[in-house]
Amino acid sequence: MEAALNATAETVLTHVSERSVLNEIAARGLVPFALAGRKRFATCSGVAWFHGCHVAVVNLYGGHLRVYRFDCGADGVQPRLELLHEMSAGLSFPENVAASPDGSVLAITHSMSDAHGISLHSIEPGSLAPQPTTAMLRIGRAFHGLNFTPDSRHLAFTEIGTPGYIEVARIDSGACTCRLDNTYDLFKPKSAAFLHDGSFVAVAFSPGLRSDGVTTIAGGLLTVHRFDAERGIIEPEAVAELGGADGSLGALESCTILPAPPGGPFRILAADQAADIVLAIDFDPQQARLSFAGVFAAGMSFPHGVDVSADGRFVAVANYGDDTLRIVRVKSDGS
Repeated sequence: MEAALNATAETVLTHVSERSVLNEIAARGLVPFALAGRKRFATCSGVAWFHGCHVAVVNLYGGHLRVYRFDCGADGVQPRLELLHEMSAGLSFPENVAASPDGSVLAITHSMSDAHGISLHSIEPGSLAPQPTTAMLRIGRAFHGLNFTPDSRHLAFTEIGTPGYIEVARIDSGACTCRLDNTYDLFKPKSAAFLHDGSFVAVAFSPGLRSDGVTTIAGGLLTVHRFDAERGIIEPEAVAELGGADGSLGALESCTILPAPPGGPFRILAADQAADIVLAIDFDPQQARLSFAGVFAAGMSFPHGVDVSADGRFVAVANYGDDTLRIVRVKSDGS
């Protein structure tokens, strides 16, 4: 296990959010939350790759969506981000962001707003500028993580109220195709991510927060379910579970899945805010078994959002603690 814990990915870029709200904590009256005995502010909160080398990034307390072009660098040139677009109109405490695999739509969850919830934003061809939303897919104050299905027809999202739930909705009509109420009393569903062939979905759970912003227990939970891609339905019974109240996993937030050959084992990456790391967890569909694979990326700062590029070469991590976007390189062996 110790060897696995040391097998971290290589960070190639750390980008501090422009005009970070962390420089204006008192002036803005920002409220911190405590996690693992440490205070943090909700800043760089979600990230999604789209159109190859582009990333969409939302910032909760900053209240904005930004779109960057990522240049991975070559021949001695340092990797860099180029800011292309920024939008704040129509957003309210944006929690997380997802991009449809076909590159046509961005979806954003919002927190602490009675008029927002989940917004859809078309992406303008050519400029890749996100467009203002015309209507909310859902309205509510407790939506959290979200991801599109591989065919871009459905959107899965989590709600962390009481008891919380996971829902799948059609993008064209907004109709609900599946809703699973949370049955894990000590946990809240934070995010869901689909295998690239649409056959399975992984769901990350984290301990709930008390009214004073302190977590109730130590440890997180990861489950894997079969998914009917045609009908947009998640099977209620998990085929595998890992973690729980024993503390073997941390405070999980967003999760993503590295590309893998059809039918073979695949690797799930999950942001662990409590330990400032991104965990690697393997799922073997033949054995229906989850196993802890180690730490994928260390040295984070309250990581919240995580997403892998379509080619599987890079993983982007949004960090609450220091208001940064980190991009790490995936090793050729997947570690």
